[in-house]
Amino acid sequence: MHVRAQDKSLLTAKLFANLPDSCPTPDALDIAPDGSLTLSCPNYADRKKPGVLMRITKNGQVEKLVEAPVLDASGMSRPMGIAYDDDGALYVCDNQTNKGRLLKLTFKENKLNSTEVVAQGFNSINGIRYHKGYVYVTQTALPKLKKDKVVGGVYRFKISDRNIQVNNDKSDVNLIYTSETQNKDRQVGLDGLVFNKQDDLFVGNLGDATIYKLVLNDEGQVQKESVYAKLPLNSAPDGINIDAKGNLYVAGFAQNQIFKIDTNKQVELLAQYPDNDGADGGLDQPADLIVYNGKLIISNFDLMVAKGMLNSKHGKPYTLSSIDLKE
Repeated sequence: MHVRAQDKSLLTAKLFANLPDSCPTPDALDIAPDGSLTLSCPNYADRKKPGVLMRITKNGQVEKLVEAPVLDASGMSRPMGIAYDDDGALYVCDNQTNKGRLLKLTFKENKLNSTEVVAQGFNSINGIRYHKGYVYVTQTALPKLKKDKVVGGVYRFKISDRNIQVNNDKSDVNLIYTSETQNKDRQVGLDGLVFNKQDDLFVGNLGDATIYKLVLNDEGQVQKESVYAKLPLNSAPDGINIDAKGNLYVAGFAQNQIFKIDTNKQVELLAQYPDNDGADGGLDQPADLIVYNGKLIISNFDLMVAKGMLNSKHGKPYTLSSIDLKE
């Protein structure tokens, strides 16, 4: 079935890579030191499969990098957000309810060399960014903070931190920001995040479809918070990335959409697809995206079926899409 964007004025997504059976639910992306892409696969679609990290070349060739280190207490791993630091270490959000971990993995010649735990005990660790010696992670829900509405949070850790126990409440000294989701129809909190060149942090509230701009001081405390952009309420913004000019790109998880937010805060719908299987490169519940060699590379999560979601079922093929960016 050949599927195109619903509006001829929108950009067309193409197939960038077919993924193997070991990666039925692709999630987050980052650029490795050698210029390849690293992709996390938490594999919620088949919980018998281990969570894996995949290596994808510039030409879309796919190979397994490593199975994500397993948590002994659960016997599994669920890698979601990933981020490389300046030295090539990879930080991984292992999302396991109340047992989630922030891991630091080091590699030698694409082989896993060491695994260290930066922090543990997360309720819902999800997105991550490395920035100037620190890693910043989101939690989509901190249920200890409020019972009637979801509260999401942003945490900040030194890359030298080890084995910090997270309590998922205001006693956590690493918790620098919280946001309460107002949308009663989608009680999900903070998800995607990215920094610009001015050190401002942008973070998205998935339920409220709001992108916030946070100005931080040298100690990582939030000095100013503002609404940077509002997306359509049904869009469910997930992953966020940025280009060299400061334009933001956002994955609209619920409605198979990609948005651009320019530096004047103007929101543009770049691509939108109906429910489809992704075989032709069509957006199929996009979860994350990254600016890579003049393109947006997009992961198609293709799993969640719920009210307000276009996605009607999970199934093959498992794919990454690409969109050529217009200059």
